[in-house]
Amino acid sequence: MNAGKPYDIEMEDRGDYLWVLVGGEKLTASTAVAYWREIADRCHGSSCNKILIEKNFTKSVGPAEMLEMAETLGNLLPGQRIAFYDRYDHSSINELGKKLARNRDVMMQTFKNVQDAEKWLRAN
Repeated sequence: MNAGKPYDIEMEDRGDYLWVLVGGEKLTASTAVAYWREIADRCHGSSCNKILIEKNFTKSVGPAEMLEMAETLGNLLPGQRIAFYDRYDHSSINELGKKLARNRDVMMQTFKNVQDAEKWLRAN
């Protein structure tokens, strides 16, 4: 893990979108708030409006924490397009997250692989 953080994060500008890999053992709402702030800082510094995020957490969150995460995401990155791929396929909670994000003006779509996520981002 990175210096004192409960997650690792990598970011790379890929021209028309920002690629992010974030992961760790257990996802919590406070962990998500911290990494979304890092992503928002990077986006605001480079004017990106598209993000491909690969989530690599072994254990995911429950609905109450997902609600808190969606609030933060909506406040930090309104109007963004986010392609979301979960390497551990926590699909039911991710679908809830997608719906909550969309209700907060974040166009999020979930994917089963990175290739489809990238294709969607480039087409939208």
